[in-house]
Amino acid sequence: MKRKIELLAPGGDIESVKAAIVAGADAIYFGLNTFNARMRATNIELDDLAGIVFLAHRNSCQIFITINIVIVESEIRALINLLNKLVNTKIDGVIVQDLGLLYLLSTYFKSLKVHASTQLTTHNEGQIKFLSELSATRVNLSRELNLDELLTL
Repeated sequence: MKRKIELLAPGGDIESVKAAIVAGADAIYFGLNTFNARMRATNIELDDLAGIVFLAHRNSCQIFITINIVIVESEIRALINLLNKLVNTKIDGVIVQDLGLLYLLSTYFKSLKVHASTQLTTHNEGQIKFLSELSATRVNLSRELNLDELLTL
């Protein structure tokens, strides 16, 4: 199988998202001001998302929202509220770490494509198959894998 190499670039704020688009990124990932691992950094506001998605799609660039933290039970209601809002955007998908979130997305938010975060530490074919069964359409493999290990997957 011939695989297409894509440039997936980080975009922490609006200016870095614009820079990645201008530089020709195929896709950009970033967190919003809630539910992401970079809460102390500058993040994108939900109100800015529609304009970012419009600009990106006009330039053949996909947008992925990272929800790459462990979700605790007390956060579920607020998370579902956010997911209900994201369903009504034109984002290309979400990148997740939490298996419970993956379950929620695959059960109740089927229109959102789900990618498994590198923080899920996926490092073998069994995990890839398992995540695929849970509706993950892409897996970002574990950082700990070397090139030879990556090539076997």
